Amino acid sequence: MLALIEARLAQNDYLAGSMFTAADIMSVFSLTTMRLFHPVDLATYPNILEYLQRIGRRAGYQRAMTKGDPDLTQMLT
Repeated sequence: MLALIEARLAQNDYLAGSMFTAADIMSVFSLTTMRLFHPVDLATYPNILEYLQRIGRRAGYQRAMTKGDPDLTQMLT
């Protein structure tokens, strides 16, 4: 799955293309918070890591994390 996401993000800024969509909202949990429960090293997936940084810079993501779980360490790297 990670290899497929990595390949997709090599061609696009977001999972469904150049625009942020529900596909990104639904997938970001698996690439971030879920790693607290099932650790995965993303070091070999540079496009995923860049994608997570792009998501993390979004004002909406920052607001949601502040409201939803302000004490959670964000897994964007």
